[in-house]
Amino acid sequence: MRIAELLGRGRPTISFEFMAPRDETEVDVLERTIAALAGHAPDWVSVTYRLRTGDKTLELVTRLKRQYHIEAMAHLTCANSADKTRQILNWMEREGVANVLALRGDPQDSNEHFVPAGPELMHGSDLVGFVRRNGYGFGIGAACSTEKHPESPDLEQEFRYMKLKVDSGADFLVTQLFFDNRFYFDLVERARQAGISVPIVPGLMPVPSRRSLAHMTAMSGATVPDALQHAIDEQPDDDAVRKLGVQHCIAQCANLLERGVPGLHFYTFNRARAPLEILAALRGQQLIAS
Repeated sequence: MRIAELLGRGRPTISFEFMAPRDETEVDVLERTIAALAGHAPDWVSVTYRLRTGDKTLELVTRLKRQYHIEAMAHLTCANSADKTRQILNWMEREGVANVLALRGDPQDSNEHFVPAGPELMHGSDLVGFVRRNGYGFGIGAACSTEKHPESPDLEQEFRYMKLKVDSGADFLVTQLFFDNRFYFDLVERARQAGISVPIVPGLMPVPSRRSLAHMTAMSGATVPDALQHAIDEQPDDDAVRKLGVQHCIAQCANLLERGVPGLHFYTFNRARAPLEILAALRGQQLIAS
């Protein structure tokens, strides 16, 4: 089923992002995470894509669909040539994958710039259009930012990129992580005023530690509200920071749900503990179904 159809059913979807394992040492952790979160019947999940682990992404997507009967979406980036991208899309089609998240992709190294495989696929919008033009029947998602991405000159440029993805054929959007809901609601309002009607799903991740927070904000451009940063600075250790991050995310989710978001998408980094705590709290508040 296309994810856009799930997002249009009138109740918020719950979804998770998993990271395909880079090597065998990460397999057991991922398996435990999938088993724990699959037991809570997510509406859909997505699996990240790295050029070195692309086959693992595709294998994991198909296994999630077959073993757990969850609608699984594969990330796909511009790190492959047009011919290789066609091969991947053909394979997905044969395996019954119904949805693709079309992304430009991240640099191989954090100190480098992203290098596309060829001139035909340089941006996320190019990949969206490529899938549409070649007649594939996938549901297509795309990413967007609620704040200025580190590589964008300004928020206006970021918004133009987002609109171009939708104009090229994206069915829905998923935001980068954010810690202040005002940025999300401002983005949705601007999008609707610009005639963008596709669902915009908020992407969320509770603060796991001080070190991880620094990495997350550097990569995504997300800013930390002063009150949250002050509270983090006051915590004695990372376990206390983690608990604070979960509580902040619960409050974020409650506010988002009360204002009618189409769903909640959790960036898990292959860890189940925080998402499970958040879902339990939201069910306790009767904001999502048990």
